[in-house]
Amino acid sequence: MRVAERPVATPAQVVALVDAINPRYRTAVLIAAWCGLRRGEIAGLRVSDVDLTEHTITVRKARVEPLHALGQAFDKDPKSEAGKRTIAIPPHVVPLVRLHLDQYAGKDRLFVSRDGTPLRGNTLYQAFVRARKKVGLNDLTFHDLRHTGQTLAAQTGATLADLMKRLGHSSMAAARRYLHAVDGRDREIAKALSELAAHGDVARLPRHITMRH
Repeated sequence: MRVAERPVATPAQVVALVDAINPRYRTAVLIAAWCGLRRGEIAGLRVSDVDLTEHTITVRKARVEPLHALGQAFDKDPKSEAGKRTIAIPPHVVPLVRLHLDQYAGKDRLFVSRDGTPLRGNTLYQAFVRARKKVGLNDLTFHDLRHTGQTLAAQTGATLADLMKRLGHSSMAAARRYLHAVDGRDREIAKALSELAAHGDVARLPRHITMRH
């Protein structure tokens, strides 16, 4: 059975969503679209997971809200070791992350509700639904932002191994073939993502990222 292609937002559409959503959740949209985090991973982030010196975000936990236990939520480890990862933040996103830390972050958690409690996935979802309606992207889901990040990273020249590392994907076959992913390339990918955001023209980007040895 062939899976239907999911929509991919353009850099301009990501900007429109960021402008349209409640300012408290702007950085969540940016992290989903440009860093490829899942909604549960975003909700599970701690302030200590953000390193503004190294410009990285580290995924250590994911926030889980079981359907069979409405109203309950807890943090748990990612499904695989690959899910625990440190991701370079594209330079154009860093100022917004810094602003979020100053204005909206909780004492411990990066994303909190207005009353200071841990962010609920449904709260973020409803805010996103309102934003996408404002900008006419009704077919775009929040998870499609992660798909957008993967696609845009691929357009910068990222390899499959790079994408697996950045997005926390794992499979036995892929792990055997792609364990040679180089950590340093992630920062190069993040830089190229900001170049893509600046002009949105993939043709103007270098076809390959050259690493300095």
